Amino acid sequence: MKIGYILMVFPKLSESFISNEIVELTKRGHEVHIFALSRPSENLLQPEVNEYSLLEKTHYLPYFFELGSKLSRCGRLLFLGKGKKRSGLRKLYCILAARHFLKTIEKLKLDVLHAHLGIESADVAMLLSEFTGVPFTFTLHARDIFMNPDVGALRQKMQKASSVITISFFNKEYLHKLTGIELGKIHVVRACMLERLKAASKKSLNNAFTILTVARLEEKKGIEYGILAISKLIRRFPEIRYNIVGSGQLEDKLKRLATSLGLNNNVRFLGTLDSYSLMKQYEEASIFLLPCVRAANGDMDGIPVSLMEAMFVGIPCVSTRISGIPELIESGISGLLVDERNVEQLAEAIERLLTDNNLRLKMGKEGKEKVETEFDIQKELSKQLRIWENVQISSRRQKTDCNYAM
Repeated sequence: MKIGYILMVFPKLSESFISNEIVELTKRGHEVHIFALSRPSENLLQPEVNEYSLLEKTHYLPYFFELGSKLSRCGRLLFLGKGKKRSGLRKLYCILAARHFLKTIEKLKLDVLHAHLGIESADVAMLLSEFTGVPFTFTLHARDIFMNPDVGALRQKMQKASSVITISFFNKEYLHKLTGIELGKIHVVRACMLERLKAASKKSLNNAFTILTVARLEEKKGIEYGILAISKLIRRFPEIRYNIVGSGQLEDKLKRLATSLGLNNNVRFLGTLDSYSLMKQYEEASIFLLPCVRAANGDMDGIPVSLMEAMFVGIPCVSTRISGIPELIESGISGLLVDERNVEQLAEAIERLLTDNNLRLKMGKEGKEKVETEFDIQKELSKQLRIWENVQISSRRQKTDCNYAM
């Protein structure tokens, strides 16, 4: 199968599940071409990007387009104004982007177009489908449906798409209620962790006092509540080490919070790490903490891949009861879930794991089994390929019917 991926940015460290998906398709013998609206701003790349020569398969917009895309993502500065004016400028941007990729896509004779994340990437996929007749699908995750969604525009894309994919059953029900699109058109395919983590080995959970968070430093990750929970535990457990991996707009604010609470010796901000260093952090941690919240702008996580990674390595996780997270973590069995923004409950859950080595081992084992059985990239990719195969069959049938009608 020849598949064209339409993406906002490629490659991007925080979207490693997309690289993973493309790599696995390539390993199965499918031909994948990537069309990215912008290059990454990060210097670090996933090893798979170079190993499978993914940049050689990536087509980018000219730099003046990319500037517009970056401005768009940084507060929507590209689309100044409100309402119809802003919507019209975005539509023009997407039309020009689609026109730029059009000749290349026509030459490649693709079987399907697929967009991941972002309003613009799905719009460009829809336009390219209209220009070329190639069917399109797209995957909806979190920010693209929870943060001030344009319901009319979203409904239009879902209606025009051959199939719609999302990453959780929570999202599927939410999208059905939000747009009225029938449930049968919305398919659940999990975003999955990187295959390379299978090389990571859990040395021990006996060192209970090493707690890890891997996340972008933004509001929906709830990291400030994690720091506040640690501050409640520090008198009883002065040995606690809370390692925070990631970068983002709240970094300075979170560092100031840790300093104000006297936690500079306990909370470490490690920044963005390469793959080897990240795996070392997973191997050494005994508790994984990700206290996700719904942000003020409505944004929230779907099912964080970092939780899957931690569970696969065998680390018991503490998180919150929002969005699709309870589909991954069954509280009390494969981890512990608390109410969002509840510092007392977070501290109690962490303390429960700190003081019970057997519970840490049990939840670590249960979490690993959960990811292996229900969040396996091979199984999920097979689901996605079946969706695309059905799309191809339907597309051929429609073309045949049109030929008969003529």
